Amino acid sequence: MITAYRWDSNWKIFITIVIALPLLLRLGFWQLERGEEKQQLQQQYEAQEQMLPVELSSLNASVEAESRLKYQRVSLNGQFDNQHSILLDNRIYGGVVGYEVLSPFITESGLVVLVNRGWIAGYADRKQLPSLPAIESTVRVLGKVHVPLGKVVTLASDQWSEQWPLVVQWENIPRIASLLDLSLFPYSVRLEAGAIGALTVDWPAVNTQPEKHWGYAVQWFLMAAALLIFWLYSSIRPRHKDVADN
Repeated sequence: MITAYRWDSNWKIFITIVIALPLLLRLGFWQLERGEEKQQLQQQYEAQEQMLPVELSSLNASVEAESRLKYQRVSLNGQFDNQHSILLDNRIYGGVVGYEVLSPFITESGLVVLVNRGWIAGYADRKQLPSLPAIESTVRVLGKVHVPLGKVVTLASDQWSEQWPLVVQWENIPRIASLLDLSLFPYSVRLEAGAIGALTVDWPAVNTQPEKHWGYAVQWFLMAAALLIFWLYSSIRPRHKDVADN
C-alpha cells in the first residue's frame, strides 16, 4: 500500500539537467534578443521610408556611423560603369535561380559606389550569363545604403571569374575596389523600385521576421520546461507501507 512519496533523483538524469537546462534557456533568450534586434531594424527601415533622400557624399561612412547608415535613403547623380558589372551568384527570387547585379556608379562629385540594381534571371547553362541592360546617360537614382547584418559565411573560397561581368559569391567591396583599382564607398546602395537602371528589386528589411524568432524562443523554453518536469516526475517515487514499517 502506498502511503507517501520519497525523493529519489537519478544522478544521470540530474547531470543531463545541469548541462541541458542552461543551454536551452540560453537559446531561448538568444532568440528573444534576435527578435528584438530584427524588430528594431524593421522600425528603422520603416522610419527611413518616410525620410527624404540625402546626397551620398554628405554621409559619414565610418565604422562608428554604421548603425545610422542602415537603410539610409540616398540620391545619386552620375553615370553607371556598364563595363565592370558584378553578378552575385545563386540569388533566388520566386523560386528561380539568378543573380543580383552590382554596377559601379560614378557620381558627379567623383565618388564611386557599387549600386545593386536588383535581381535578374540566369540560364540553365551556367556558362551563359544574362545580358545586362546598359544605362549610358547621366542619371539621378534613388536607393538605400546596404549595411550587411553580419559577417558572410562561405563554405569554400570565393573563386572569381576572370572576365566581365564578374561572377562572385558575395559582396566583397574591398576586393572589388582592389580589382578595379578604385576607391569605393564602403557600402553598396540598393536601388529603389522604379529607379532608373533598376531590375527586379524587392529588399525586405530583414530576412527573418521578429515573430519567427519569438516562436523559436517559445519552443526552446517549452523544451526546458518539459525537461525539468520530466526530471521532477522521474525523481518522485512512491513509498510503500511495508517499506515504511521496516
